Amino acid sequence: MSIPDPVSSSRTEFPYAIRTSRRARYVRLRMSPHEGLIVVVPEGFDIARVPRLVEDRSGWIRKVQASFDTLRPVACMTDDGDFPSAAVFAGIGETWNVRYHHGSEGRVSARAVDGNTLLLSGAVRDSRLCGKALVGWLRTRSSLKLVPQLLHLADLHGFRISKVTLRKQRSRWGSCSSRGAISLNTKLAFLPPELVRYIMIHELCHTRHMNHSRKFWSLVGTLDSCCEVHDREMNDAWRFVPGWAESRY
Repeated sequence: MSIPDPVSSSRTEFPYAIRTSRRARYVRLRMSPHEGLIVVVPEGFDIARVPRLVEDRSGWIRKVQASFDTLRPVACMTDDGDFPSAAVFAGIGETWNVRYHHGSEGRVSARAVDGNTLLLSGAVRDSRLCGKALVGWLRTRSSLKLVPQLLHLADLHGFRISKVTLRKQRSRWGSCSSRGAISLNTKLAFLPPELVRYIMIHELCHTRHMNHSRKFWSLVGTLDSCCEVHDREMNDAWRFVPGWAESRY
């Protein structure tokens, strides 16, 4: 999937970015609290049609924008507003208090102390280093908790997986290769458990059907009776991800 820079248009009141996807069969609008409005289009689609499509969905866009403040969990920030005082990983059932200890060294380390407290120590006034340490901790906890969860589902329902990887991805919650290798987004840790399970079921079903055919969705439906609801909810699932986890480190 190619990800061009955001596109502005005087013909709509909403700034948006266009992304071309080889897998897309139709145009889809996605709202992210961090990236704004994303218009996903199939290859070969005439992007001159996008402004009209955006305008036609203006009511929905305004509604989603208004919902971000009420639906997204309130961020717990430090006194200077840069980084969280708590990290809530709903998808793996963990909440960590975050403390900061200033030191003189030119790096920031993250380690668990006192059970559920994450201590960042070092050059904690350096936003880049703090962000890198927090994202690294997210990757560690996601790998430790999400991989066993996926393997358990695979074993329970008789799926074969060749490999599991965790990556901090911008636009995909998960993917599956033709060889049965599954990749999960580390940021799944922030989502509600039912959505985490849905994404895992979705990718596991791709080990048998490398498409979104009727057979694929039938298989998904047998393992997740609310798959249609969960699939719709995933359109706005980025609201659960705090801003610090979206930083590029």
